[in-house]
Amino acid sequence: MKCAVIDVGSNSVRYALINDNTTIAQKEINSTVLADGLFFSGMLNDAAINRTVTAVAEFCNKARKANADKIYIFATEAVRAAKNGKEFTNAVYKTTGITVDVIDGETEALIGFMGASENLNKTSAVFDVGGASCEIICGKASKITYRKSSPVGCVRLRDGAALNREKAETIINSAITDNLPQIGELTGIGGTATALGAMLSCPDNYNPVAVHGTTVTKDFLLSIANRFFAGENLIKAYPSLTPNRASIIGYGALVSLSVLNKFSLNEFTVSERDNMEGYYCLKKCGIFSDTL
Repeated sequence: MKCAVIDVGSNSVRYALINDNTTIAQKEINSTVLADGLFFSGMLNDAAINRTVTAVAEFCNKARKANADKIYIFATEAVRAAKNGKEFTNAVYKTTGITVDVIDGETEALIGFMGASENLNKTSAVFDVGGASCEIICGKASKITYRKSSPVGCVRLRDGAALNREKAETIINSAITDNLPQIGELTGIGGTATALGAMLSCPDNYNPVAVHGTTVTKDFLLSIANRFFAGENLIKAYPSLTPNRASIIGYGALVSLSVLNKFSLNEFTVSERDNMEGYYCLKKCGIFSDTL
């Protein structure tokens, strides 16, 4: 079976065709910033809803033209946190005829772990800094020992901190508070991690094969945060960044630093496999065993 998976995130809508032979899905992205203004109002604004519904509908049409056997649409923090999230899901259903699966934070963390674990010999922990939340999950093989979604992400920080680094760090520290388990290695997935990986491995043009397996260090994250909050135009040095990603990457670097510090680690490895591959596994195979 060939399945289309559409991930409605807080910053971007992503699309991929996935089957049992897929190793790293070829993902297409439309950055619609669904969470724009969510930090202040608790609501999805009409313009963000309209452009995101349009992006989802375009990907659904593409899936149908590709003769996908199934089309799955799942949504994460922006939709589940918004007071009017139902307005968005209703609009998607009216436009596409497909029901949006609004997953909870723990499931979001789980599918990220499932996706990354498929291509790793050993996974101790996986984290994903999104537009409105950060998921962290720990485990060994298929045994989950910790998972949590915290309401802190790049778009939320952009809205809440407005380029004030101290304020951004305060928001991050108040959101990620748990003492995390001791682990040997950490994998970063999603838009923040892959953008940072591309800045290191293929700064001129994004190449998922080059990005996969890239090591991102604390020193690099500190450098990017310093340059971002100093007002440097990072696209000039890293053309692989989109304008939308460049406007929030400093916040992603700060959250990534916080996660590394919580784990007492100095680096993480980037995986191009993420919650999209994980969601496919979830729908096809069910969940991993869980000790929680």
